[in-house]
Amino acid sequence: MQIDLTGQTVLITGAAGGIGRAMTDAFSSAGARLVLSDLDVAELPSGETALPLPCDVTDAASVRAVVAEAQKRFGQLDIAINNAGISGPFGTLSQLSAEDWSRLIAVNLTGTFNALQAEIPAMRDGGRILNVASLAGVAGAPGLAAYAATKHGVVGLTRSLAHELRKQRIRVNALCPSFTETPMLDSMGPEKTRFETPLNALGRFGTAQEMADAALWITSPQNSFMNGQAITLDGGISAL
Repeated sequence: MQIDLTGQTVLITGAAGGIGRAMTDAFSSAGARLVLSDLDVAELPSGETALPLPCDVTDAASVRAVVAEAQKRFGQLDIAINNAGISGPFGTLSQLSAEDWSRLIAVNLTGTFNALQAEIPAMRDGGRILNVASLAGVAGAPGLAAYAATKHGVVGLTRSLAHELRKQRIRVNALCPSFTETPMLDSMGPEKTRFETPLNALGRFGTAQEMADAALWITSPQNSFMNGQAITLDGGISAL
């Protein structure tokens, strides 16, 4: 299926690494005008159809500034992809510090809230929002309980907004990747090998490209009836 987003404006948070960078390339290939935000945007594309802007999603004013610049450059948003997130340390909840808990909430949940509050007023009727959650947003995640709590929150926001925004015909869905070959997964160190084969029917991790291709289809005009869904890409883990 050929997806053409020529003339449409797409905002991607967390665009610089892993899944976000793969999304940047995928949406660029589809002809979209890109607004790309991350803490460090030095390696992101820039030009007539790509606007990289530094942003800390934990700071509401920072996110509002990005959206304002996007409107100034390209007009209203057609698609918003809220991808910025962190995994936090791997370990039991009793091992988690209050600081790590607060940071996870601030980036993954409050960061998504800040982005949504800024993006929605700038969106065209018929716009599309994709919140990047996780398989841990629809299931338990031993060793990553706090991360799972934040991603359950993202799924809850997604499902609620699908109804809140119905009059504007803005569709809101969540992408829920499982373990994907990215720097975030690498940060788990040797622990990541525990999840590759025993739980996954395909016997491998996902790729950032697979997640980006899914994001492109979920937000495409061809996928016009999906709304309020949490779409898992997990190689079969949730089939157990």
